[in-house]
Amino acid sequence: MKLNLICASAIALLLFSCSNNNTQIAENTFIHGNKIYKIIDNELREIGDLDAKEIKKLEVSKPNQRNLGTSNLSFVKPGASTSLKALYRGNFLYYSLTLNGLNDLRENYQTGRITIEFVDEFGFILHSTEIPTTDLTGLVGPDGKPDSFVYNGKTEMSTEINSAIKTYNVTTSIKAKSHYSYY
Repeated sequence: MKLNLICASAIALLLFSCSNNNTQIAENTFIHGNKIYKIIDNELREIGDLDAKEIKKLEVSKPNQRNLGTSNLSFVKPGASTSLKALYRGNFLYYSLTLNGLNDLRENYQTGRITIEFVDEFGFILHSTEIPTTDLTGLVGPDGKPDSFVYNGKTEMSTEINSAIKTYNVTTSIKAKSHYSYY
């Protein structure tokens, strides 16, 4: 009984696939009707038309750097803030986070984590990533001490999530050292 059901399903699938007018011409590339489609960055994109009189070149979209603004960290130290720039390319969001106003981070604060929360226009958190404070790079000023800290990283996300990002929030577990701290 099961064998008959499996054979009948296989025959139906074979007949259905033969009647379909899709033709695969390369990996992730196929013809449907008279149009050529390719799956690029998990999106189906039309890359050609067989009825066209001219051959159209496939243009790769050029990524645009976005400035996502600043986020206030006055809950850690008055005047502290972050700024974030981002660039999306090939399922990865590359970003540069700059931490200002905490130039005494290494001397007066315990190690912790900074969490970047990417937010949509309705205030929902779409994606988040964490950065250990030990991974921050100090940008040294003329006095030989850090003026600010920077972190350049990347995080994987879909094109849909990236296109929905409007701003970001920062949370952190950075705490001031006390005299009783052994750190």
